[in-house]
Amino acid sequence: MLAIESIDGEPLAVQPLINGGYNVITSDLLADGSGRSAETGEAIRYLIRKNMFKLNLKFKGEIEEISQVNSLVNRFTQTVKFNYLGTFYTVKMYPGDRNLVCGEFTAELSVNLIQE
Repeated sequence: MLAIESIDGEPLAVQPLINGGYNVITSDLLADGSGRSAETGEAIRYLIRKNMFKLNLKFKGEIEEISQVNSLVNRFTQTVKFNYLGTFYTVKMYPGDRNLVCGEFTAELSVNLIQE
């Protein structure tokens, strides 16, 4: 099964690495007033959005394959269709820092894609 089916409707030339190359993080977005009560110490949470996705990705392949993936994730925003617990989600995302290491014939690319 594919980890990432497509970015902006385009299939990837190479999939993320199996070991340590595909991590899905979910988090909740809380309002500024969230925190702990000074009186009781209990958590006060004002939920804005639940289960936002962040993908930690690492790719390794031939330079041409990595170049194709790099061009997709370098876009200001992209629509990513990815697998999470056996279900495919389609989410609008933007890239974090990208790290590209090139050899003579192969390359490695690491990137985080963060849900808008």
